[in-house]
Amino acid sequence: MSTTVLTERTRMTWMDAVRGTAIVLLLIWHASAVPELYGVEMPEIIRSANAFFLPFRMPTLMLLSGMLLERSLRKPLPRYLAGKASMVVWPYLVWVVIAKLTFLEQAGLPWWHWRAWYATSYLWFLFFIAVYYAAAPLLRRLPIWATVGLAALGAILLDAGSMEQRMAYFAVFFFGGAWLACNPALLDRASRPRVLVLLGLPAIAFGGASVLLPDALHHLLWGAPLSVAGSLALIGLFSAARRHGVVRRSVEFLGRSSIVFYVSHFPVMALLSQSPLADGGALLLAVSNIVAAVLVGVALSVGKSHAPVAWLFRAPRPLTDALAGSLSSLSGAARRRLSDSGQPTDSRAAERQSVTSE
Repeated sequence: MSTTVLTERTRMTWMDAVRGTAIVLLLIWHASAVPELYGVEMPEIIRSANAFFLPFRMPTLMLLSGMLLERSLRKPLPRYLAGKASMVVWPYLVWVVIAKLTFLEQAGLPWWHWRAWYATSYLWFLFFIAVYYAAAPLLRRLPIWATVGLAALGAILLDAGSMEQRMAYFAVFFFGGAWLACNPALLDRASRPRVLVLLGLPAIAFGGASVLLPDALHHLLWGAPLSVAGSLALIGLFSAARRHGVVRRSVEFLGRSSIVFYVSHFPVMALLSQSPLADGGALLLAVSNIVAAVLVGVALSVGKSHAPVAWLFRAPRPLTDALAGSLSSLSGAARRRLSDSGQPTDSRAAERQSVTSE
């Protein structure tokens, strides 16, 4: 992979806004979809609006996550793995437990069954990116286009609709985002008016097709470029915007705390959808779900820098450091064993695997 990546300043100008927009669309989607799980019928116009954005919500979040991959891989390998375990695997496990305590019942799957922890419920996104982050160091010597190609091949060959096929499908966006980050000139072009039109028109058409055929177009590889076009159009719009009003700042806040809103909103909506509030009408319940999810998300975002709230979203620092130290010791022992056996070692790999303080 190229070492030319997005800078922190570049991210601050548009990435949080794009991520926050995707989170808003996700909240709107689940505000109506969660009540439907409990038998509350929603108006057709709401279903159609959510179906229009279906090809862009999660692909955009995957694309943005992949854009930060190369910067993460610059860390020493033990610190990289410990960091992803702390900030991806840990919140996944914590919120699976919370989901099971609040709403998630899986018939025939006791807590100790491995399937009960495999890409569970709405938390599949964290599970997927944990797998991608784990695979990334193993795939680093491949050209990034080859990694995208492998993911695309899996999306074609695996059983349609299976969890593994979905994982391969979204890997196209994740590693595609890593490729885009290594080619920032392409992102710069996305903010040009002519390019915005060329990206936006097919994306809008794809959204319209998704309204008419939502199930038929779900997770199909041939539609991935059109989903990327929509994501790039959104990136271009925020990149070209010069004004940062209260709406933009609010969306950026959601983007900076995206993990908080992502993991916390579903249990809140599930509890409300099972409460007496569900008898007040579909629209009232949907609006209440959004308001409650945002309020809870804001409260958790304010407290996420301090324990114990912070432990809902990342592992305690001593645990992360201990894991990094253990991984460093294991990698050091492996290198010494290779050296004693007379096999050459990669000095650059050894340097990447040494632990440095953050």
